[in-house]
Amino acid sequence: MKMLNNLLSPLTEWLNTLEQRERHIVTAGAISLVIILFYLIIWDPITSKHEQQQLQYDAQRQLYSWMKNAGTEIEQLSSANGNNIARFRNQSISSLADRSAITSGVKSFIEKIDQSKKGVKVRLKSANFDLIVIWLTDLENKYGIIATKVKVEKTKLKGAVDAQITLERSS
Repeated sequence: MKMLNNLLSPLTEWLNTLEQRERHIVTAGAISLVIILFYLIIWDPITSKHEQQQLQYDAQRQLYSWMKNAGTEIEQLSSANGNNIARFRNQSISSLADRSAITSGVKSFIEKIDQSKKGVKVRLKSANFDLIVIWLTDLENKYGIIATKVKVEKTKLKGAVDAQITLERSS
């Protein structure tokens, strides 16, 4: 306390040299300065951080809600997809592969389809690699047919490959 008095004594002496009206102006200015500093240093950062945390919390709640709904939708689609696969279980792999090749745009690149014991061997010539991937994904998702052996060789054409693929039903 004594140290505070020692620090403030020159200030109080200077304040006493001023007229009463000037003292009121300086005191009001000091109080205003303290209020402004309190607002800028303490109040504003706390409220800004609180608002930021509230926005982040709201965004995470929305994401959680979306993920919960998406999870339910995925479960429904998975069970529906299982029903689709069962529906095509009696059709031959070659006919399903041919149907899917037409919709995926790979049909024109198929050179040969051979029936084997477990599935079908397909040979593609100068086929677009991206279309092959789309075709194989379509076969797996719609019909439960997977590529068990894949041999791919690049060709002179950019993005085109020669491929030999063995297709079988997934277990």
